[in-house]
Amino acid sequence: MPRRLRSALALAVLVSEDAVAQARVLSAPPEPSLLNITRQWSRASILGDLRELRVGSGYLELRVWGGYALTTGTQGVILRRDDGRWSAFLARVMRCELQISKSVGDTASRATMQRYVSEARLQCGTVTDLGPGARVITAETLVVAHLSPPDSAIENVWTAAVRAGAFQLPGRVDRNRATDDVFMYVVEARNGGDYRASMLEHLERPETAADQQIKDVYAIVNRLLAPEQLLKP
Repeated sequence: MPRRLRSALALAVLVSEDAVAQARVLSAPPEPSLLNITRQWSRASILGDLRELRVGSGYLELRVWGGYALTTGTQGVILRRDDGRWSAFLARVMRCELQISKSVGDTASRATMQRYVSEARLQCGTVTDLGPGARVITAETLVVAHLSPPDSAIENVWTAAVRAGAFQLPGRVDRNRATDDVFMYVVEARNGGDYRASMLEHLERPETAADQQIKDVYAIVNRLLAPEQLLKP
């Protein structure tokens, strides 16, 4: 085979692999949004960034996140079908703290501070006794646990969530008022090479169809959790 043809074929393979890795975004909230930080948490965990996963055409995944307010935690329920098999996960955002001396923190380079942040994530503890002249490094990490319902239960929840509108949610709903520090939802969905994401506030009295849909989808996927695992709006 001529060298030029071999090079062209190799380039075609690389382009094809890149296309598989990056999903086509059908909808997403405008930035800045909570989706960005959610994707960062996922990228640093075993879940991976849903938008960037290398998957086949039959791959299905739904990630329904809730929380984000100062007075609540943040967690997500993940439903996945890969190679015909269903699985489910609970992902919780944990705050991690690491104590260092103020003198070290004041003189540390950016790279050194990043290492401290990584160390805080690895240890993931809470500083309970802050020493004099100390500084606290904080970081967030995503702790992912495998849920163990039968495949049929996961599939039933998936079907109900899709029927409730999980794949029909808009990227964002424009409001005519500020909604600061409220319980928020972020939903990510992947169907083969297609990706969509939404970010909506929790409203006791829905103003749009999407407001009710997101509440229904959140309630449906939370059926897979035990009562003590629930995070309620």
